[in-house]
Amino acid sequence: MSSKSAVIRREIAIIAIVVALGVGILGGWFIPSPISETRTPLLDQIIARGELIVGTSADYPPFENKTFPGGVIIGFDIDVSEMIADEIGVTLEMVDIPFDSLIAACRAGTIDMIAAAMTYTEERAESIAPSTTYITVSQTIIAKNDSGYTISSINDVTSYIVGVQTGTVMYEELGPDGLDMQVGVELIVYDNANDLMVALDGGGIQLAYVDEPVYTAWSKAYDLEVLFSTGSDSLALWTMHGEPEFLYEINKVIFDSYQDGSILTLMDTWFG
Repeated sequence: MSSKSAVIRREIAIIAIVVALGVGILGGWFIPSPISETRTPLLDQIIARGELIVGTSADYPPFENKTFPGGVIIGFDIDVSEMIADEIGVTLEMVDIPFDSLIAACRAGTIDMIAAAMTYTEERAESIAPSTTYITVSQTIIAKNDSGYTISSINDVTSYIVGVQTGTVMYEELGPDGLDMQVGVELIVYDNANDLMVALDGGGIQLAYVDEPVYTAWSKAYDLEVLFSTGSDSLALWTMHGEPEFLYEINKVIFDSYQDGSILTLMDTWFG
C-alpha cells in the first residue's frame, strides 16, 4: 500500500470515529439512569475521593505494561486514562488486575473504569457499560520469523498449536464458542501476554493470536513475523452500568482528544 493510500485510510478512519463519537456523546445526554435519584453518582464519588481508580492488566505493551526496574504502569491506555482524570480534576490510580478478573472488579465497584485494550462485544456490554470507541485495532496471527507456516484464513490455525491470552476475544474466536480448538492441546491459554510470548519464542506453541500493536511492541524483543491479519475491531473503556454522568465525561474526553489531535499524538508515541 502506498503511503498516500495509508494516509487517506487513516484520515477516513479518524473522521468515522469522530462522527461516531459525536453521536454517542450527544446521545449520552438523553439516556436516563436506571438507578434511584437518591444514589451518589460514581462521578461524585470520584471527585470526593480525589482519585480515579482504573483497572488494567499490565502485561500488554504498548497499551499497558510495567517498567523495569520500578514496576510503574505505563502505556497508551494509561495516558488516555490520565486525560480523563485531568478532565475530572483528580489524580489517577492504576491497579494491575488479571485480565479475566477486570469485569468482576468493575461490577463490584473495586475500580471505577477498565482501560485494558478491551474489545467491544455485546456480551461484555451486557455486564458493564462501554465508552464510545477510542481506538480500533487488527488482530494478528504471528510466529517466529522464517517459520515456514502458511495462514491464508483464520480457519487455517486449527492445523497448529496456537497460544492466546485468557479472557480475550482471540480466545473466544478460537475456543469452545468459536473454532472449538481443543484447549490444552491445540489451543494453549496463558494468563498474561508475557508468558504467551515466552512460549512462542521457546517453541512451546507454534502461533500466537494477539492485537497488532502488541505484536509491534514484542517484535522489538523477539524475532517475529505476521502471518495473517483480521479486520479491525473497536476497543472501549468500561465502567459500571447506571453511571451516565461518569460515562459522559469519558466519552467527552475521547471526543475532544480526536478534535484537538491529542489522542493522535499518543498513538504516534506508543504505536509509531
